[in-house]
Amino acid sequence: MSHSTASSGPTSAHGLKRNLHVWEAIGLSVGAMSPALAMSFSGPGVAGLVGRGAALSFVFASVTCILIGYGYMLLTRKYNHAGSVYGFVGASLGPRLGVFSGWAMSLMYFVFVPASAAASGYFLAGVLQDLGWWKGADWIYLGIPILLIMWGFSAGLIRRSTRTLLYIEGVTVSLILVLMIIILVKVGQGHGLNGGKLTASVFSLPSGVNLHALILGSVFGFLAFAGFEGAGALGEEAQNPEKAIPRAIGASVVALAVFYTACIAVQSLGFGANTKGSAAFAGSGGPLFQLAGVYVGSAMRNLIELGAAFSAFGAGLGAAVAGARLIYGVARDGAPKSPLARVSERSGSPRAAVLLVMVVGAICMVILRILGTTGLQVWQYLGTLGTLAILVGYGLVNIGATRAVFDGSLQVARWRGVLPAIAVVLVGYVLYANVYPAPASPYNAFPYILIGWLVIGVAVIFLTPRLAERVGSGLARDLDLPAGRVAAEVLPAQAEPRSG
Repeated sequence: MSHSTASSGPTSAHGLKRNLHVWEAIGLSVGAMSPALAMSFSGPGVAGLVGRGAALSFVFASVTCILIGYGYMLLTRKYNHAGSVYGFVGASLGPRLGVFSGWAMSLMYFVFVPASAAASGYFLAGVLQDLGWWKGADWIYLGIPILLIMWGFSAGLIRRSTRTLLYIEGVTVSLILVLMIIILVKVGQGHGLNGGKLTASVFSLPSGVNLHALILGSVFGFLAFAGFEGAGALGEEAQNPEKAIPRAIGASVVALAVFYTACIAVQSLGFGANTKGSAAFAGSGGPLFQLAGVYVGSAMRNLIELGAAFSAFGAGLGAAVAGARLIYGVARDGAPKSPLARVSERSGSPRAAVLLVMVVGAICMVILRILGTTGLQVWQYLGTLGTLAILVGYGLVNIGATRAVFDGSLQVARWRGVLPAIAVVLVGYVLYANVYPAPASPYNAFPYILIGWLVIGVAVIFLTPRLAERVGSGLARDLDLPAGRVAAEVLPAQAEPRSG
């Protein structure tokens, strides 16, 4: 890919500026995963399904996400594309599946942004009420301004957005680590809630809990990891992306796999690793805040809740940055004359794509508030729907990585293709487990909403036959590949490959 020199750093052929370092790529992945937000909300849902074995569901999710992340790392060593999943799948499986994967992932970004803004408003409202500064604070009145601030960062109006994500999460995670140590010490001294004691039973399933429940519980774990692939969207903006992006993805996934599993295990111990404690954990509206208040005091509780509000903001910002670049990447190949295919000359940001993500997010938030949905429910419902959508994208990426390894495209040892292949099997099983047997309402509806979204995407792809041709040519140009190589199609009825 050609570059031109500018005062602000090299610029890609499409106007994106190559001025981001590996730490900023890590910042986007960590911020998008939003560990403080994940640990504030994820535990009760898992505990309600598997009791004291909540950490075991996170072990399954962690191992699966590490395998998924490895597939991303294989592809990002060779391909750098602002469309992330769209570019990776398009290069490895063909343009139609590339567009399909982008369509699936776009649903995740569309719902994660409002879900995160609502969660941030919910947490901030809780702090303001606890301090007595705003009695009866409503999440929507805080969530909409938070969404506008996200727009300012992701549109490039506010600088250093990805680095800011890392700073926010670093402070909040440090507070959580301090709380975890205090909980372990006090439980070990016999001062745990519900008669809880230190025990390794948090890594085993209670009697009566089966594998299906563990897999269903792991969806909350995948929700916690969702966004780790965000660094892949910076492939055209990072310096030395062949090294920076794989390192950012790998480091983020492994570090948070350890943190998530440990944090959920400590929360189980904090409430008590027994029947009574598991019920209390499952019924908590904010386990970290509740534990902080009990084991330390109200000051720690408010600090962690405030940190969770910033963490939720970071999650939304990461989703907006990655989602806008996905939309931009698809548009510049499939609809190059569209405003969505343009970047701002001043900021290097695809502002029209950012605006689309934000408008959809605002509409979602307003509709859900009118329906009486709480900020917590907005996060739980939209987050679960988004997680199912992202699993489709993850599965396609790893199918692509497996194929690219075995057909020699990546020029690595063939045994490396086994790991992403295992990830595909695990992801497929998780998706199946969310359909049969069906989970409780309203979660039983989410797989069918996703299926409806995917059917629309398939219809668009097949009703616009020239779209695959334009996308194939665009990917070949962007990734410096022979046109015939990208045009190789897995689905039937593909247009004839074009010569380079």
